[in-house]
Amino acid sequence: MDSNNNKIYDSIVLGAGISGIGMAVNLLKANILSFLVLEKKSSVGGTWRDNTYPGLCCDVASHFYAFSFELNPNWSKKYPEQYEILDYLEMVTEKYKIKPHIKFNSEVLKAEFNEDESLWNIYISTGEIYKTKTLVSGLGQLNKPTSPKFEGSEDFKGPSFHSAEWNHSIDLKGKKVGVIGTGPSAVGFIPKIAKEVDELTIFQRTPNWILPKPDRKFSEIEKWLLKNLPFFGKLYRLYEYVMAERLYFAFFNKQNKILSILESIIANITTGFKIKTMSSMYQQGQKMLLDAQISDQSLRDKLTPNYPVGCKRVIPTNDFFPALERENVFLKTEQISKFNKDSIITIDGNKSNVDVIIYGTGFKANIFISPVKIIGLNDKDLDDVWKNGAEAYKGVMVPEFPNFFMCYGPNTNTGHVSIIFMIESQIKFIIKSLKYIKKRNLKHIDVKQKAMTEYNNFIQKKLSTTVWAAGCKSWYKTSDGKILNNFPGFGFEYYFMMSNFKYNDIKKESY
Repeated sequence: MDSNNNKIYDSIVLGAGISGIGMAVNLLKANILSFLVLEKKSSVGGTWRDNTYPGLCCDVASHFYAFSFELNPNWSKKYPEQYEILDYLEMVTEKYKIKPHIKFNSEVLKAEFNEDESLWNIYISTGEIYKTKTLVSGLGQLNKPTSPKFEGSEDFKGPSFHSAEWNHSIDLKGKKVGVIGTGPSAVGFIPKIAKEVDELTIFQRTPNWILPKPDRKFSEIEKWLLKNLPFFGKLYRLYEYVMAERLYFAFFNKQNKILSILESIIANITTGFKIKTMSSMYQQGQKMLLDAQISDQSLRDKLTPNYPVGCKRVIPTNDFFPALERENVFLKTEQISKFNKDSIITIDGNKSNVDVIIYGTGFKANIFISPVKIIGLNDKDLDDVWKNGAEAYKGVMVPEFPNFFMCYGPNTNTGHVSIIFMIESQIKFIIKSLKYIKKRNLKHIDVKQKAMTEYNNFIQKKLSTTVWAAGCKSWYKTSDGKILNNFPGFGFEYYFMMSNFKYNDIKKESY
């Protein structure tokens, strides 16, 4: 491999999704102009570019699913669809003149820290090598599809694909389609394809908690107010933030009496003094939808979860249950035994003939930065460090990986607030770190192992008191039960924690 040039960047960012775009804008605002964003595809957008399945939309309110520095008055409805989010990200890229800093079609294979130079060497699939003082990962968590293996799957003669890699060349009209999984992605596309297929057989492992989705189009008056009165836009965003933040009350252990009282007050106020807890709001929402939309009691039973609200991701939707009521749709809850050339067979021996199989089975959410190799001090491989489960200091730093930072790292996801809110909190911390390095003229900074251990012991203890630690399986945690994805707290707790830069937790290496 040959180095492309002798330029040494102040910072290189991996990926041009939400994290990469947000990081680039903030680097420009901080007057850190020597940076490069490396993107493996030919356009920006990350997961909102890659996922194009029918029915894909966001379950966070549109005016909260936007950067705080670039509110968007042009959303068409309360919950944005994929194409609107992608348009928004492309608009931000153009408006803030980020594209000159992005190198597209540049897949990163490995990043290795050179201790002698105190620089990161970034190796690209084209053979180029880039050098940078600081490295920021914006690779995210939900971009690596997972498809379970079944006996005989190689014998199936028809087309099959994952929802995250939707094959638009396959016409589903008049086909018998099998869908494996009923997670958020499947709940999104099932109602769309149910209208056009001949038969739709859905294989469900566990039912989900479903919440009515208060989606609607914005009126022309609302659009005018949002566009012409910036203060109104900020106020509306604050309202959406508060409405999202209150949902965390459903996820924590009720032993804290003060928080329990506060939950009751907020739940009563925001539901018209009808419901005393956020958990009961979810439960009543599910029951209301089932009673109104599913006529068959046996089907209702199949769709009723037997685990606590929030243990798995809660899904807001209005059209999933009605899709299951269609005469051409069949829900199977028996475990899949095997495939053959034209059917899926369950353990009770029943055979479902299918022409096409679609996997709605989610993502490998726990591997984080892989397959990019990150090599730190003493040839430490981040994959090896994380072999028993990923963890990081405040989700952004790992000991012995100097001048390396992450957006959307371990334990930075939430079950309630916008991930953009969390990512902006991380960017705030990272920018402060970069300024600190520059101001002190440091070779590099690193997080102390003691600080890392204390932080993770604290959040794992707090996580053990949340509903995510309950007995259900979810993408939030590993097979042995360690919760790697979620942050145990309100969004504002994380924001203030990231705003408080604890210099004593940092090791400094001077020239």
